[in-house]
Amino acid sequence: MAGLFHKAEHLALARDQREREPVAGALRLLASPTEQAADALTAAYLAALRYQFYGDDAAADSAFQQFAHADLGSGPAVNQARCKTLLAWLSVAALLRQHERWQALCSRLKPACVALATGMPVPLNASPNPPSASLEELWQGALRLATGIVFAHEPCQRLGQAAYRKAVDQVIHPEGFLKGIVDGKSAEATYARQVSGVCALVIMAEMATLAGSDLWSYENRGVTPVTATTYLLYYYYYPEKWRWNEDLSPEAAAAAIDREGAFIEIVQRRHALRGVELLLAERRPLFCASGGGLTTLTHAIAPPKKRRWPLL
Repeated sequence: MAGLFHKAEHLALARDQREREPVAGALRLLASPTEQAADALTAAYLAALRYQFYGDDAAADSAFQQFAHADLGSGPAVNQARCKTLLAWLSVAALLRQHERWQALCSRLKPACVALATGMPVPLNASPNPPSASLEELWQGALRLATGIVFAHEPCQRLGQAAYRKAVDQVIHPEGFLKGIVDGKSAEATYARQVSGVCALVIMAEMATLAGSDLWSYENRGVTPVTATTYLLYYYYYPEKWRWNEDLSPEAAAAAIDREGAFIEIVQRRHALRGVELLLAERRPLFCASGGGLTTLTHAIAPPKKRRWPLL
C-alpha cells in the first residue's frame, strides 16, 4: 500500500494523465514550495507525496524536517482537533514508509497515537432516543483505524472498525444527515459539521478497504456514507434550503468543502455521484491533510472498466 488512502496503482493512473486536467492542476499544487504552505502539516504532506510520486529524496528530507518540529500533544484526552492532527501525521508517515528513516519517525509518533486511540475510549452513544454521535467520536474512530493500519496494532483496528459500523447503523439518517451532529442544540456551522463527519466516515471506509477489510460493503438498509455525501452535495448547490440553520451561504458551503471535502473524490471514484461535476469543476484540486490527502491527484482518475467479451 502506497499510503493510507491510495495504492501504487492510483499514482500510476495519475502519472499516465499528468499532462491533462484535473491531474495537471493537482500537480501544480503538489509542486508548491514548502515555505508557501499554509501550515506545517500541509507542507509535510505535500513534500511526502512529492517523494512518493516523483522519487524526490529532497522532498522526503523536507517532510522529515517538518515532522521534527511537529507538536503531537500529550496524554489521552480526546478532542477533535488533536485526533485530526495525529491522523494527518499518520498520513504523512504512511507516505514515507519506504524511507530508511521511517522507524525513527514511528518511535515518536506511535506512542502519541496509541495513547489517544486507546487511552480514553469514546463509544458511540447507544441511547435509542435518538442514537447519535459527536465529531470527536467519529474522528477518534478514524484515528483508531489509521493507528491500527500504520502500526499493525490490531486492537486499534478493531476499535476503529466497530466505530464505523455503529455510525452506519445509528448515526446516518436514511435521508443522509448525521444525527446528533447537524440536528443538535446549536444551529451554528451545521453544514461544516456534516462535511467533517462524512469526511471521517469516508476515510475510515477507504483506508480499511485498502488495508483488506472492506468497510465500503457495510450498509444498513442501503444507508452508507454515500447517502450522507449525496445529502451535503444537494445543499452545496441549494444552501438557502439547508434546514438546520437559516443563514447557510454559498460562501460558507464552499469553504467547508475546501477545508474537508477532499473525500468527495474518493466517493466519486467508488460510487459515481449524480450532479457532482459542477462542484468538482469549481473546487478542484481538493486537498485535506487529515481527510484523504490530495485526492484530486490520487482518486480523480478511475481505472478503465474491464471489457466483457461476448460468450461464443
